[in-house]
Amino acid sequence: MLLKTALNLDQFRSAFRAGGFHSIVIKAAGGHFIVTAQPRTGRRVTLATTHGGKVRSFRNPAKAIEILHRLGAHKVEIDTSAWSPAQAEAESRKRPDTAERQRRAHEAAVHDAWFRQQVALAMREAGDPGAKWTSQAEAKRQSAVKRAAWLAGSAARRKAKG
Repeated sequence: MLLKTALNLDQFRSAFRAGGFHSIVIKAAGGHFIVTAQPRTGRRVTLATTHGGKVRSFRNPAKAIEILHRLGAHKVEIDTSAWSPAQAEAESRKRPDTAERQRRAHEAAVHDAWFRQQVALAMREAGDPGAKWTSQAEAKRQSAVKRAAWLAGSAARRKAKG
């Protein structure tokens, strides 16, 4: 006899694979869905979160079906009698940052493509037999000249400001 009424996914999987469930139901509860199972003996059990043991709810029953299918549960009942589309809409997450996140992802992808193009160009130039190479000593000298000019300009701007 099962003493727990909420099982995490590993426990639920073990019980299912051991043949411990008579039936599995995806049941609507307002704006979300929960997974319950009727054991061969004992009280109905509910799928719970892995951490905390709280009832695991799904906004989209397709995700619950996907998880159950991966477990090997290919025959499940779906009870939508207590489903409320209006409540589902009210409970849905609002993500005002989505547009900003997508904009940043697009910018990152554009930058990544540009960077890869620059690396490919540099590799082609480096592989050219007529490529002119600069020694490390010369590169350090040129860098020192540029840095000194930048520092001098910076100091002049600070003096001008006051």
